[in-house]
Amino acid sequence: RSPLHLSSRDDDWLGNTRARSRSPLHLSSKDDDWNLGDEDDSRLDEMRQILESSWNGEAMGQVPSDSGKAAEACSQAVANAMRQNRNVLMVDLRLPSFDTTEGPRAYDSFGVYDFCSHLSRHLKQLSLVTKTLILFRNDLEVKHIEQEKLIRGDGDSDDLNDTANPGRQLQNDVDDFRDQLMANWDDESANPVPSVAPSGEPTPLASDNSSHRLGSMIGEAEISPGPDQFDQTIQAVDQHALLQGEEDALIIVAPYDTTDTVALRRTLARYGNTRTIIIVNSRIELLPRELDNAVMCYGILPLIARRGHNDPDAGLKAVVLKRYPDPWTVYVDVDDDGFYEAKGGPMSPVDSSDKQLPSPEWIALKVQAFLQKQ
Repeated sequence: RSPLHLSSRDDDWLGNTRARSRSPLHLSSKDDDWNLGDEDDSRLDEMRQILESSWNGEAMGQVPSDSGKAAEACSQAVANAMRQNRNVLMVDLRLPSFDTTEGPRAYDSFGVYDFCSHLSRHLKQLSLVTKTLILFRNDLEVKHIEQEKLIRGDGDSDDLNDTANPGRQLQNDVDDFRDQLMANWDDESANPVPSVAPSGEPTPLASDNSSHRLGSMIGEAEISPGPDQFDQTIQAVDQHALLQGEEDALIIVAPYDTTDTVALRRTLARYGNTRTIIIVNSRIELLPRELDNAVMCYGILPLIARRGHNDPDAGLKAVVLKRYPDPWTVYVDVDDDGFYEAKGGPMSPVDSSDKQLPSPEWIALKVQAFLQKQ
């Protein structure tokens, strides 16, 4: 049989998926096939229903058919890691409405916030955290989310007024941190950046019953791409990305560029050894060494093959799923009789490679090994 080519973009799955010949299958996980947002699109609802009808709850856990259910499924995996004393955790939802690199047409910051707020509530209900600071990139995103909350009337009553309240800037030596950051940026043999002393944090606030506070990493700061980028980012993070009161966990949303990387490293240096940090949908290509001890808790990539872009009938379906402590696993549904684990093919990624989605080649080999046994 010919090799099975796989991509989560707009490429094709080519090759024979059965002994009999089939026409090329178009495969995509982009917004034309799957989305967890609330857009008024009957086709998206149809695709969601297709995956729900095939979902194997016993093997795959809760079906992430909306933000709340996705958070419930994720919280179980996060809880498993936290109970094993892992405190730097990663979540990767390969869904267009959750992926900031998909652009404003597909990306739904409110949907991501809804997921994060549900996740914080689940973790609080499990007595694993007291209160979580949810950090988006900047205040522009936060304002958009607040506007959406008012329009939709979403959110629990104890969270509706729980918005960003930046603390005062820490009096840390920015130049010293910048020198350390630059010194070991590309040197993998260098020691990690030391933790930033927590002295100078805002005075603890009174206790409340809310599960989270919404904030941003850099506030309204304008970060230049030039030589001042490091200093400007660090100063902004020191002013905005600070825990207050009972907050003992952070959720950092969708870091992807150099500014985000500097901000993430600064935050990990400050809280990485003492607090729970959950990074949702990182798109940083080269993960910083501060994430060496991080674990991927929950990840999902749904894939649906079609014979053509205009074909209304779904063909082969696959889901790449990670639920801590289990490794990355591929589930396949060929004939609409439910997802089954693809147990053949190459071994699952482990160690550092476990932090990122498996390669398309690995997924294709898993699917092909499964089909060969049919």
